[in-house]
Amino acid sequence: MNALTTLRIALRAILRSPLRSLLMLLGVAVGIAALIAIASVGEATRRETLEQFKRMVGTFDVVNISPGGARTRGMPSLTTVEPTLTFADAEAIRGGIPNVRRLATEQSAFDIDIQYRDRTATSSVWGVSADWMDIRGDEATVGRGISAEDNASVARVVVIGPDVRTALFPDEDPIGKTLRIAEVPFEVVGVLAPRGAGPGGSSLDNLMLMPVTTASKRLFNRDYLTGVTVQLQDPSKFDAARDAITILLRERHGIIPPVEDNFTISNPRAAVESVEAVGSTLSSILTGVGAIATLIGGVVIMTLMLMAVAERRREIGVRRALGATQRDVLRQFLAESAVIACLGGILGVVAGVAIAAVVAAQRNLPPVLLWQVMLGAVGVSALIGIVFGLQPAWRAARVDPIEALRA
Repeated sequence: MNALTTLRIALRAILRSPLRSLLMLLGVAVGIAALIAIASVGEATRRETLEQFKRMVGTFDVVNISPGGARTRGMPSLTTVEPTLTFADAEAIRGGIPNVRRLATEQSAFDIDIQYRDRTATSSVWGVSADWMDIRGDEATVGRGISAEDNASVARVVVIGPDVRTALFPDEDPIGKTLRIAEVPFEVVGVLAPRGAGPGGSSLDNLMLMPVTTASKRLFNRDYLTGVTVQLQDPSKFDAARDAITILLRERHGIIPPVEDNFTISNPRAAVESVEAVGSTLSSILTGVGAIATLIGGVVIMTLMLMAVAERRREIGVRRALGATQRDVLRQFLAESAVIACLGGILGVVAGVAIAAVVAAQRNLPPVLLWQVMLGAVGVSALIGIVFGLQPAWRAARVDPIEALRA
């Protein structure tokens, strides 16, 4: 008996027992749907997390230096950090450390009152050097950014984020207008491109940039920094750059180990890898749950097929009496379980994609279709049908035709 005939007989047998076939199909579909949904949502979450970090830090080929030791927590601001990182430290790093491509300095403060005419709001204020926007990949969609000339002249100019524009200039062009930051007037020269939300869900667009010299001398009256960002020429040499900067700052600050450093050096990629490691562990656990559900579907197929063998003994006896061999019966029952499992796999893929799309829409995640995973899921479902259908098929093939006809 050829494969096409075997398949036709198997399909007829499946259609004769629709309820049993449906239960076996659903048993596989639930497990496959779980696997597809978990894989798709997990990948979408990973990509969105990576994108959020990129929006927040701009690039990963950098060394971030902040004041305070390893026990320092939270976003650095002028009101929370120790005054241990100076402009002179930044210049020493720029001139004394190899592998430095660009260097940016910053002073940051949060919840600063701003005003334009009768409109008021609060925003974070960042005093930055000219290279800060280039390192982070920021750009002005309207107007311009902060330049070296602005820093040299201590200009009272500001580049505002989209949230600030919405709050203060909802119906007019902000370029050239004068707003007040903590009662100090600043001219708006640019509007930043939107960045969206950060990893914590807070907006990255409620900010203003000004020259770091202006922030230091005309607004905050502070001569220390909240951060230095060093972009490397060769990111693979991060460890060497970190060690060189550590030695330099220890010498400048008079720190001799085991005295704790009064600065912290980090790399954004390390934080991303930590988040991805946690996400990978959770995804592995959930994938294991989906795999168990798939195996349960295989057990359902085996159980119901064994019941089918017991109920169809007379049918098996008739087929054997008409000339069917043990191999023919074995192939027929294997074909039935494989076809049902494949159909369950296809249904599971469709359901999994639908579930993933709904979850992604609810969590504002990018839709992700993992074609290799979907094709693999169908293959796995077929394998489950064969593996878990083998015992019932073997039992069906060994039915004694004479005993079966007497039953």
